Amino acid sequence: MYSVGDVVIYSSHGLCSIEDICEQTFSDITKTYYVLHPLNDSKLTIRTPIDNAKKQLRDIIKKDDAQKILHSFTSPGVEWIEQNTHRMRYHIEIIKSGDRQKQANLLNTLLRKKLEFLALEKKFPNQEEKLLQTLQESIFSEFSIALNKPSEEIYEDVLTKLQ
Repeated sequence: MYSVGDVVIYSSHGLCSIEDICEQTFSDITKTYYVLHPLNDSKLTIRTPIDNAKKQLRDIIKKDDAQKILHSFTSPGVEWIEQNTHRMRYHIEIIKSGDRQKQANLLNTLLRKKLEFLALEKKFPNQEEKLLQTLQESIFSEFSIALNKPSEEIYEDVLTKLQ
């Protein structure tokens, strides 16, 4: 069980701070809820039942694991599939897996491909650009907390490893 003040990852909203733990009653059923605030959207409040939390909440990555994953950016990422629909389906599977290493490998590939497109003076596809931005935000902000470094510093470190 988490405590007030803990920072966790909540499914699609990313890093969240647990602001409160309270009981609420809906349809004559009383449950205990975590009250969450996404770190990137302080105006949003999320309530999730504690008994659902195992499916939706996870701990921030450990420092050693974050360092190991960052080192993996020195190696190629995932396979690049040329056909757009197959590629996006593959990317969505990776995102849904919740596996940080697989997601970092995908981010690795997207960053490398974007650099390749830029070098050829080609436009990077919009779908991949959106996915790249989402992955960067979620991975680098989580690693920022685990490594006690700004996200920008982690991004610069990754760019160095790609070259």
